[in-house]
Amino acid sequence: MANTATQPTDVDMIDAKTHVLAIGDWHHREFAKPAATLSGSCVWSQVATIDQACGLLSNCLQPPELIFLAQSLPGQIRQQDVDRLQQQVPLARLVLVAGTWCEGELRTGTPPSGVIRLYWYELATWWQAAIRRQNAGLCPLWSLPLDHAQAGRWSSELLRSPPIGAISSVLIDAADYSVYETLSDALATYTIQSHWNGRDIIAPIPIKAAPTTAGIWDGGQLSSRELARLTHFCQQTNGLILALLDFPRVEHIKQTRAAGAAAVFAKPYIVEELVAAITKQHVTELRP
Repeated sequence: MANTATQPTDVDMIDAKTHVLAIGDWHHREFAKPAATLSGSCVWSQVATIDQACGLLSNCLQPPELIFLAQSLPGQIRQQDVDRLQQQVPLARLVLVAGTWCEGELRTGTPPSGVIRLYWYELATWWQAAIRRQNAGLCPLWSLPLDHAQAGRWSSELLRSPPIGAISSVLIDAADYSVYETLSDALATYTIQSHWNGRDIIAPIPIKAAPTTAGIWDGGQLSSRELARLTHFCQQTNGLILALLDFPRVEHIKQTRAAGAAAVFAKPYIVEELVAAITKQHVTELRP
């Protein structure tokens, strides 16, 4: 199989023997940055169409372990495309990476089955979590059976190995205490302590003194008021900052990056992916 990958980096301690075939328009504005990140940390091959992929697979000596399907619009990837690829490489796991315009497809369309489904802004953090498990000697998430709605995204087998880069505690900025409690309880499962930074509706309040080494900021649609609050939080908080948003867009990720956040997660988030990102010394960038 032709290899178009760049030299592996040390971002994630990723096993460079993981073979990936990427199909579709990976130069699209939503997919380009995740593609650049992943292609530098695995054996990456890229083609534009299903036909080209099948031609490549029919002659390759080592089939890919993962096949990424970029879908910028609903219906671009059909069930017959998935079936065709699965017949040709039955041991490969297919991952459909959907663009912003595909957010309503699960409600109103007929998306293909037999794939792990991610949105473009979830790909890099999903990859981090899966590889972290693999490096710890556990089964990577893509190898688990597709037997429930979150298959390929979440495992009941917790990864309790010491995190990369010690995280003593996390400062959580959330408008509601119930939101903080949900995050705090989830992080506590991974032995990560947290503190609540209550949000003043009238005006920003000073960040409370706490021995934190990372932060999580919970937002919505990133209004101008929210962006100002996020900027203040990033300026006053030590360490890596993650932002949680509803349906993030390319422009939202650019704004959160400019404010100082290291990565953006869409809600509902996957806890294991959140932990994998926040316990890293270096977060894979998601800047479009």
